[in-house]
Amino acid sequence: MKYIFPENFLWGASTSSHQVEGGLENDWTEWEKRTAFKNSKSGLRSSNQSLSQMVSEEETYISNSKYSPESFKNLDKDIVVIKELKLKAYRLSVEWSRIQPEKSVFSKEGIQYYIDLLRELKKNNIKVVLTCWHWTLPLWLEQEGGLLSKEIRKYFLDYVRFLYENLHEYVDYWITINEPESFIFSYLVGTWPPGKKNIFLFNKVFSKILPTMHIDTYELIKGFDSKIPVSVSKSFWYITPYNNFFWNRWIAKLCNMYINTSFLDKVVNYVDFLGLNFYFHNKVGIMGLKNENDRVSDLGWWLDPSKLYDVIKYIDTRYNVPILITENGVADSDDVHREWWISESVKAMHRAISSGSNILGYLYWSLLDNFEWDKGYWPQFGLCKIDPDTKERIIRGSGRFYSKIIEKNGIVEDI
Repeated sequence: MKYIFPENFLWGASTSSHQVEGGLENDWTEWEKRTAFKNSKSGLRSSNQSLSQMVSEEETYISNSKYSPESFKNLDKDIVVIKELKLKAYRLSVEWSRIQPEKSVFSKEGIQYYIDLLRELKKNNIKVVLTCWHWTLPLWLEQEGGLLSKEIRKYFLDYVRFLYENLHEYVDYWITINEPESFIFSYLVGTWPPGKKNIFLFNKVFSKILPTMHIDTYELIKGFDSKIPVSVSKSFWYITPYNNFFWNRWIAKLCNMYINTSFLDKVVNYVDFLGLNFYFHNKVGIMGLKNENDRVSDLGWWLDPSKLYDVIKYIDTRYNVPILITENGVADSDDVHREWWISESVKAMHRAISSGSNILGYLYWSLLDNFEWDKGYWPQFGLCKIDPDTKERIIRGSGRFYSKIIEKNGIVEDI
């Protein structure tokens, strides 16, 4: 069987600043200092013995620790591995706290790192997908209330304007914000910064502030260049009821509305494509999740990559916009599922394209093992492992497999 893709299909990988750069000081690093001890004692387990030892260490829950890839100091190592994997595209985010460490200061050193990185990518004919905001905030802004600051619209526009002025010649696709529905979850349960746990604040941020941030940014960038593609990265789950009882179908419908459609419905007229993040097929109902769990990741997520096809077709029907898959991956420290996950995802995309879907590219999450937020460093999503002492990027077998897909522009199976 052959699963060959369109000639200009963008094969790539993704990262985000806080998860790979190291040496940061923002609202998340402050939160980590307060919660690392609690997380290290929370009883997280892995089937891998070395990981079991690792998750008992408080340091693994600190982003600025020995486990960091320290991409800020190792730009050359990232470029080498991106080239070795033959990536056609690379998605990264800019760290707001690095760009604007103080309210009235835009850092030349901070922006220079991104200029150098993006310049090297362009030199090597690698398309750049740039995310303006991937959840972290400068400390000065957090002290003013974070996203609830009365001046958040002005602050964010000033920040994005600075990014555009310095980086626009290198950027092929702009992403305004990443996964608003995931970030906002803290306002319901309080487990992430800012830990407000307030339903009214949740509604205000999710329904008003975040959509406005996106629309403002879209209009700003399009005002500079009407042809440059701008969007948001949006997580979509494939959600089904675990049986056909009315109340379980109703719960599945509500989950779909919150997770998949409520934000995008507000901004769909302000996207040139959709950045799609896909990880989950979840069967839901009044008893919570009842997934089959025949294969699970190190995080216990049910692995069902074939449903990427169904999500793409749902987006086609509801929104009719081009799709760039900006995240899709699996936490798999032993590298036993990742090759299969990538293969099945590629086949799902090919099936969708064959039935008329406009898919621009596929960016695996993640290029590197990185800091997975409240879980720390022990979940390993990377095409590459990181040596904590040398910071060497070690390409996994699944990374080599993915590189062959890129080289062939698809999958060719023996019959």
